[in-house]
Amino acid sequence: MKFTSIASKGAKELLRDRRGLVMILVFPLFFMLVFGFAFGGMGQSNQPHDITVINQDQGATLPNGETLNLGNNFTQVLKDVKYQDSDVNIFQVNETNINQADSLLKQRTVDAAVIMPENFTESILSSASGGTSTTTVTIRGDTGYIGFGVSQGILVGILGQYQDDLLVGIQSQLTGTTVQKTPQPIESQVESIPGTETFTNFDFLAPGMIVFAILLLATTVAAGLTREVEKGTLARLKLSKMRSFDYLFGNLIPWSAIAAAQVLILLIVAVIIGFHWQGGLNSLFLAIVVGLIGGIASVSLGMIIASFVRNERQAANLGTIITVPTSFLVGAFFQLPQVVIANFGGQSFQIYDILPWTHVLNALRATLTYGEGWNDIAYQVEWAVVLTIILFLIGVVLFSRNRLRAEN
Repeated sequence: MKFTSIASKGAKELLRDRRGLVMILVFPLFFMLVFGFAFGGMGQSNQPHDITVINQDQGATLPNGETLNLGNNFTQVLKDVKYQDSDVNIFQVNETNINQADSLLKQRTVDAAVIMPENFTESILSSASGGTSTTTVTIRGDTGYIGFGVSQGILVGILGQYQDDLLVGIQSQLTGTTVQKTPQPIESQVESIPGTETFTNFDFLAPGMIVFAILLLATTVAAGLTREVEKGTLARLKLSKMRSFDYLFGNLIPWSAIAAAQVLILLIVAVIIGFHWQGGLNSLFLAIVVGLIGGIASVSLGMIIASFVRNERQAANLGTIITVPTSFLVGAFFQLPQVVIANFGGQSFQIYDILPWTHVLNALRATLTYGEGWNDIAYQVEWAVVLTIILFLIGVVLFSRNRLRAEN
């Protein structure tokens, strides 16, 4: 029957093009892994929420001379509290100061910051003794971030239960009796990170879309370089006195300029449709410089891809299968779970930070979304430059060896 012959022909063609078949099968696999890792907890139903605590409590001295700091006590409660019928902690807690907390919140490394005031202990002791003193615990974060909304609701509930249980215990210790109705000494208030009061999710997403566009350059560069190989342009150039450096650096310049232009164009469009751009012309200049670094990284990745593919179609397919999942891995569209592998200069280094575009994205968000200056993004830019240089050198070596080496 004719259809069996056609089916046999199609199967043989698919099996012969092994690289194309791998791309078809692996591309959806990358998406499944990335989304499963980000939202599925890799088989774990409950995930800790990352928060930071700023404990300014000065403590107090009890009548018996014992020193008490309920700020430390509440911090420990947050560290120990677990999901119901589970051994998984609700929060992953780290303690820091306000400036560091704001930096972590802006990067969405943590969901919320809990700030306990200086009179935290004194107010609770006073209320337990019949006084009317109150204290306010501030829950700080990016109110446009869903992670903050979830964590803030849980924190308010835990804080309410904590003060109810604590008052009963303190009353019994101080007076030997339990007063049934007492003023509630702890109030909570929600506070936005300075400058983010009117932010939406789009304000966090827009820099990610810029990085996504920069990453897609790798696919275009890979296809363009491969096209020159297929058409014989590269073979003719090799007959001239052209050096590898001339060819690769010459291609790097226009594509990097395209990346810088993309930052400007996409920012204009984002502002038109509602992006709250911060920082003025200074942040625009910094964003273009950062985008230029990201563009060089993408061109370098394009060189690496072009070193291995056989034709333009394979370059486009392989470029897509690499760049699209990479854009998710660097956090362009949603925040991934914390996977810290080291600490450098007081900064955590996560598994995603081995990619230069992660640092490019963090720097763009800092300067465009939060209006921060050079000093605030220097750490991210330095890492982006170092990793981009490494990626460029790898690209030069592989492309020179596989495409520019003299033929015998």
